[in-house]
Amino acid sequence: MIAHRPFGRTGLSVSACTLGTSALAAPTLDRRAAGRTIARAIDCGINSIELDARDGRTADLLGETIARQNAGNRVHILARVTARVPFELPSPHVPAYQAYPGRHIRAETEALLRTLGVERLGLQQIHAWCPEWLHEGDWLETLRRLREEGKIAGIGISLWDHDIDAAAEAVASGAIDTVQLMYNVFDPSAATALLPLCQRHGVGVIARAPLYFGALGWAGQPTGFASNDWRGAYFYPAHRQETYARAQRLAHEAGDGSTARETALRFALSHPAVTTVALGMRSPEQVEANLAALEHGPLLAAQLQSLTAHAWLC
Repeated sequence: MIAHRPFGRTGLSVSACTLGTSALAAPTLDRRAAGRTIARAIDCGINSIELDARDGRTADLLGETIARQNAGNRVHILARVTARVPFELPSPHVPAYQAYPGRHIRAETEALLRTLGVERLGLQQIHAWCPEWLHEGDWLETLRRLREEGKIAGIGISLWDHDIDAAAEAVASGAIDTVQLMYNVFDPSAATALLPLCQRHGVGVIARAPLYFGALGWAGQPTGFASNDWRGAYFYPAHRQETYARAQRLAHEAGDGSTARETALRFALSHPAVTTVALGMRSPEQVEANLAALEHGPLLAAQLQSLTAHAWLC
């Protein structure tokens, strides 16, 4: 069984591994197979599941599986609110009242509760965080009211990849309970300042992309991705080749029989500020393999020091 850890100021205790559901949303994945993956994760002690609130297909499946497993009081859904307007960085600033108006947050939260068949979300997060939003709009007031009403346990923000500095003021302000961020062997930049800051202020941390979008688990160099897989554009040919070469180097240097996957997963949980690692998993076998790797626990100090040579995205 996976260990559980206190989750910031939410009052919850969550599993050190969180089931990420983006992989389960793929239209090519059989619904029954996805349901078996969720059920196996719950059976193995994973009690936190990350969900994009706009992903109705996965929310429906989660609701069905939670009911079938009689797990409504055991599973914490870590949701991300859907922005009302599309935007990407760098871009002109989108005000909080346009991206995340309070009425939208409430409506989406309450609809998600009905779909899931649960009384409370473990977390509702503002995704693609911009630091200006801390002083804009009514998103925070709305989330505080939802927390007071018992509809959410915690308030969180989710950062853009590599945009670590954006969270500093929000963490120090006491306004939020958790932060979701990219943290992996290739980009450990959060460990310099943000993770210690989260420790000082009692803010929980969800480490996203510990395998760098699956690259640290590639069995061989992929020649391409499915047409509906966003990684096809992200891992353009030159980036894909360099990423694969670096992953191979990491696997070679890991030694003692460890794979790059196991080393990367253990690395993400080695920092004491990290509460849980969010991992996309497509099958019960992947659930079991990832949990087996994490059971080996944090890496030794010497191992962590040797991994600093592999940082390149920060």
